[in-house]
Amino acid sequence: MPERVLVVEDDPGMLEACVEILRRAGHDVMRAASGEAACGLLRRTPTDVVVVDLRMPDRDGLDVLREAKERDPDTVVVLITAYPTVETAVEAMKIGALDYLVKPFSPDQLLSAVRLGLEKRSSRDTYGLLKGQLEHARALGGMVGKSSAVMRLFEEVRTAAAVDSSVLILGESGVGKELVARAIHDTSARRTRSLLAINCAAIPEALVEAELFGYERGAFTGAQAARAGLLEQADGGTVFLDELCELSLHMQAKLLRALDERAVRRLGGRNPISFDVRFMAATNRDVRAEVASQRFREDLFFRVDVIEIQVSPLRERREDIPLLAAHFLEGCAARNNKDISGFTTAALELLARHDWPGNVRELKNAVERAMAYAGGVFITREDLPPAVVRAAESSAGLGLREWKKTLERLEREFVEAALEEHGGNVTHAAQALGIHRSTLQRLMRRLKLPAA
Repeated sequence: MPERVLVVEDDPGMLEACVEILRRAGHDVMRAASGEAACGLLRRTPTDVVVVDLRMPDRDGLDVLREAKERDPDTVVVLITAYPTVETAVEAMKIGALDYLVKPFSPDQLLSAVRLGLEKRSSRDTYGLLKGQLEHARALGGMVGKSSAVMRLFEEVRTAAAVDSSVLILGESGVGKELVARAIHDTSARRTRSLLAINCAAIPEALVEAELFGYERGAFTGAQAARAGLLEQADGGTVFLDELCELSLHMQAKLLRALDERAVRRLGGRNPISFDVRFMAATNRDVRAEVASQRFREDLFFRVDVIEIQVSPLRERREDIPLLAAHFLEGCAARNNKDISGFTTAALELLARHDWPGNVRELKNAVERAMAYAGGVFITREDLPPAVVRAAESSAGLGLREWKKTLERLEREFVEAALEEHGGNVTHAAQALGIHRSTLQRLMRRLKLPAA
């Protein structure tokens, strides 16, 4: 549906020239030869853009600007004048004018001003709806999403939280395996006690045993006092071992015995110390291939793989990318006290097209980097990491057309659900979505949804 543009100009020649330029560009153009006529049109007809002369005999361009903004705060208004002054320009911008064109201006200048204004409004609309979806999205333990893969994951987390069995979490690096473990713990019967996590790949082999099982005073050089290990410290709570497959076969055997006996012997100690923990582990390796190649003990695998949860990579749930990006941006902007209004549509498109080999962790880092580089109120293509831009533009995973269809489908489902929940009342639905009534009406026109 073409955008509706109202041209307001008391000079007939300038009026016709502007109308012709905008009509050839594909816009639905209305005309008014006076400010009074323009205000009447604005009261009767939803309008996307107003191009208005500043000086007119009855009601001037600032009056038309105020009327347009009163009807719809997101109306794009471009002022044109042959008599520019700093004071008038400042006042116009305060009221909400997007741009200020000085006569004579070229057709390209006019079209550029209108195009940039519509792009900014489109970005504002898309991100406003995205923030509304974020507030209404099902979230669990810091995990956000609405894809079928995430909905299944949430159900698996709830199933695992309802029992006290061991859990093995599988998935590529960066998908959020520790978040899954924390979500299970935080919704389980053990949530009032500690969850202690250890990355098996980050600790030298010589120290892993001491970290897990603890040690007595004098057990080795430097052990000047006894120290409880992770399994003791988490008594009553949960232990989470990330990158479990990095443990040596020797440590795997010791861990298996401790889990079977529910007791641990500290280094240098003689007496077993009982513990009560729920055990969870994760790995980004193919654990069954590790067992087949005898790099991971089969008996330990069966001991920990009571409940198995597979976390999908981000490229397999692309519809979650915009929501996750908004989630990270809102948190990052708040922590850094930075005023960011969202992403441009082009920036969101690139985020959705990228394959994210580093998964959610890579996306979070990219958003944080973009926020730091952002020079305006929107994060643009230029603010994103160059490597992400290059990879997204060369990716065959999701084209522009497919991404726009996905985004439109998500927007349609969300708007339809809000309207249905509020009995078709546009005002109440817009309030629930956290957007202006006129914004919702504009989205309904774009999505071809019937008016109430």
